[in-house]
Amino acid sequence: MSAQPHERPELPEEARRQRNPELRAASLSALEEAVRRALELASREQILHRVATCMPAESEDTPEAGLHGKVQKVSVSMPAELTDAVRARTGTGGFSRYVTEAVQERVRLDLLDELSAELEAEYGPIPAEIRAKTRQLWPDEIT
Repeated sequence: MSAQPHERPELPEEARRQRNPELRAASLSALEEAVRRALELASREQILHRVATCMPAESEDTPEAGLHGKVQKVSVSMPAELTDAVRARTGTGGFSRYVTEAVQERVRLDLLDELSAELEAEYGPIPAEIRAKTRQLWPDEIT
């Protein structure tokens, strides 16, 4: 009986880049060129701010996704019903993570709102036909 080679499923583009040094280098070169062009139009601080806000909240390098850097204990007042609902969803050990992820998502959305306002101030409002097209493409994402 001859052994058939094991066929692997197609890897996503990001995984192929991570495994293929040439693809990774090409991606980094393209990123470097894009950053150079962006720096011609905006300050370094603006570019760094935009890059930081685009970074994913989770990373394979981060042991506890969503929690970055030093952790600080804070006291937050919440309605008892909300506290009970969070505890019912998270069990005994996940309350802080759940709240942190919710706050992290809210900050991300606030930053996107700020960027949208900046772009609208500079370029004008998004035409209705483009808004309609994006709603078709991402019906669950845009409200």
